[in-house]
Amino acid sequence: MSKKQKDLNEAEQEVVADTASEMVDKAVPEPPHEKKKESNLPEWMLDKTTVNELKFCKYFVETHPLKCIKGRFYDYNGLVDENALGNEIYRILRQGVRSGLSKKVTQIMETLRHFCYSEPLVPDTRFIHLNNGKLDLQGNFYPHKEFCTNRLNITYNPNVWNGAYYPEQFLTFLFKLLSPEDVTTLQEYLGYLLIPSTKGQKMMFIIGQGGEGKSRIAIVLREIFGENMITGNFQRIENDRFFRYNLKDKLLMVDDDMQMSALPSTGYIKNLVTAEVPIDVEAKGKQSEQSLLYTRLLCFGNGSPKALYDKSKGFSRRMIILTTLTPPENRINDPHIADKFIAEKDKIFCWMYDGLRRLIVNNYRFTISEKAKLNVKETMQDSCNIPEFLADSSRVTYGEKLCVTSSALYNSYYSWCEDNALTALKRETFISWIKQNEEKLKIHYSTNIPSGGKNVRGFNGIALTFSYQ
Repeated sequence: MSKKQKDLNEAEQEVVADTASEMVDKAVPEPPHEKKKESNLPEWMLDKTTVNELKFCKYFVETHPLKCIKGRFYDYNGLVDENALGNEIYRILRQGVRSGLSKKVTQIMETLRHFCYSEPLVPDTRFIHLNNGKLDLQGNFYPHKEFCTNRLNITYNPNVWNGAYYPEQFLTFLFKLLSPEDVTTLQEYLGYLLIPSTKGQKMMFIIGQGGEGKSRIAIVLREIFGENMITGNFQRIENDRFFRYNLKDKLLMVDDDMQMSALPSTGYIKNLVTAEVPIDVEAKGKQSEQSLLYTRLLCFGNGSPKALYDKSKGFSRRMIILTTLTPPENRINDPHIADKFIAEKDKIFCWMYDGLRRLIVNNYRFTISEKAKLNVKETMQDSCNIPEFLADSSRVTYGEKLCVTSSALYNSYYSWCEDNALTALKRETFISWIKQNEEKLKIHYSTNIPSGGKNVRGFNGIALTFSYQ
């Protein structure tokens, strides 16, 4: 075979080999659906099994703006329901993730906490945040939303002031429930709830015999405040350390059926009503933390609040007690009254806002009627019968040169309680109360009161009309 013919045969063999190779490639092509599946993965997927968590968080926050403050999520509407948030993350993840979805949702939420981390939002008492913007305390409305801790369920219309904006149904109900002076007080207190402030340093109790419909007020407040209000038991604030955690970032707590049992202590409630510095709160199973609480209290009941041991003015001065009018015997209850109030909620908000502005002009001093002041005084007399005993001239008398031992004074008080079918306070509580009020009583505590040839503790300026040794 010549060299030329040999080269020709080799060239023909190469062509045949290339042709065969092409035929094999065509016979076993790369599955087109695999390439298509890879190219259709969301941009936050690294591959068919791996999520790029940072890219996902960036994508998610672009469509769902979030801040994470002390481990809790907030959006433009306030505190976010984490169950709903997890469900939304699940809905998006299932576009690319095919297995381990629940575990991945949990991982993504933990990454989001870091991705959206923010310093705590300082409560701003200059603005009231609404569904469609914010309203300042001078009546100026700004139609844009900002991140905030508390947003009210009100869509504000700046033109509402051009007409008769007062809530007719709601006010008609209130003037049948309370005296006109007390309606003014209620207006200021409900307005006080609109901003995250404790400058008013008051809690309100509305007391009636039952059946007046006073708790209907709470229903419309729920519509206005939404998640910024909780309902709970007044006593639990003092007795349940875990319950206090629920007060974080809440403008209002309502107790619509207050228990009549006396409070064994009042320290935490007093701190809450006047809170100006962070207070210790603790969630179950977690380390306690310091939180600035501004939750105001509104309680409905059939009797006034009572403290078992705290007989100081510190508790009574924080109370506003309104008593309801006696309803007429032939009154017909309207089962739809709450729905009528809810229909007026935007007007009720404006009415409350008027009350807030009046309260601010009065430097956060509430307009309190003589009747309401008397309610507080009577409540303290009910829970502390010491002033009534000291005012009984048949038991005690006063004079600059008089004196009495602590033991003799308490024995007289104890006997007086038995004679009047009252419960006597403990000896320590009785003596402590008199010490705290000695300036008002114009008496003086001393450790040198003569008794049986020796000096003991007692008081100068007071003596028993007849002795109980």
